[in-house]
Amino acid sequence: MDAASPDGLRAADVFVAQLLPRPGGPLRHRARVAGAFLAELLWGLVPGPSVHDVVVTRLDDGREVLRVPAGEPMVAGDLLRAVGTELATLGPEEFLAAWDVR
Repeated sequence: MDAASPDGLRAADVFVAQLLPRPGGPLRHRARVAGAFLAELLWGLVPGPSVHDVVVTRLDDGREVLRVPAGEPMVAGDLLRAVGTELATLGPEEFLAAWDVR
């Protein structure tokens, strides 16, 4: 379903999505990476921490409009791909409404 805005503008014309390290500085990032590694060693019996966030920013001014934990490192790309698909198929307002961004 193509829900671009009436003027043909798509969310991808206004926003960009990328994977960025979660906030907290280098020490906290290393702890998350170590936790994710440990969770993998334990065959996923212990949930791993989210190491990255999917961050959507405005192309014009770089302002962050959405930040979502990307989940375990092995599935972070799946969420980024899903957000990218929505950016390509929805209009800007529909995209923000779908993610409940105010």
